Amino acid sequence: MRPRLKAGSLSFLVAVALTVFQGSAHAGAWLQKKGHGLLILSATMLSSDRAFDAAGHPVDIPRYSRFDTNAWLEYGLTDRFTLVFRPQFRSVSLAKPYDLHYSGLGYTAIGLRMGLWSSGETVFSLQSMLRIPGEPLVGSTQFETETRLLYGHSYRLGSWPAFIDTEFAYRFRGGVAPDEVRSDVTFGVRPRPDAMVMAQAFSTFSFGGAGWFYATGWEYKAALSLVWDFTRNWSVQIGGIATVAGANALRERGYFAAIWKRF
Repeated sequence: MRPRLKAGSLSFLVAVALTVFQGSAHAGAWLQKKGHGLLILSATMLSSDRAFDAAGHPVDIPRYSRFDTNAWLEYGLTDRFTLVFRPQFRSVSLAKPYDLHYSGLGYTAIGLRMGLWSSGETVFSLQSMLRIPGEPLVGSTQFETETRLLYGHSYRLGSWPAFIDTEFAYRFRGGVAPDEVRSDVTFGVRPRPDAMVMAQAFSTFSFGGAGWFYATGWEYKAALSLVWDFTRNWSVQIGGIATVAGANALRERGYFAAIWKRF
């Protein structure tokens, strides 16, 4: 969401507290084979005492912190169709003078990824998701739909296996919230067989009609993480994330950790 920056506005501060970070657990454009899957359990801690105003300048806000837990499940229904399921739980705290705290179920997303075309190390896929709201609070009250085009390519960076994953999405949010166009890019490289370094960029642009405390805006996040395969089917991921720039957006800083299970 993009809260409208108004000094002293409780509506703005509630919007700040309930802004949803989409997470950095990542599977990408590739499909799961029939009967196989991937489960990623992640936890993200974010905090901030500043936000970007409509001109992109940082402004002070009461300090807030947020702890999100997510599960990302992919399962191959067939070799061409992969089921995707993602529930979320979040806990938000906002400092004085408001002293607000909220914990509850966030959006639950469910959908399908369909293979469009593949050749060698390159794949194109299309993913459609329905996002189901959790607790009836500001920022999580409307059903949302998202359509996402995904492109993945594996190659070698010198002697290291590497890949790039590029995704473009349109999210219809409903109600008074503006729709969003999203662009996610992930670059991964394996300097050793049991370790992968991932650099990610998340861009969000909102547009169209916006009511109540919502406003159109944009934001750019960057993340860097390390994934270590401690067995053939189990991995652990740790990393950091930050909002680099934006307008009508939070300036967030934080870190995340995840466990990956392939089955």
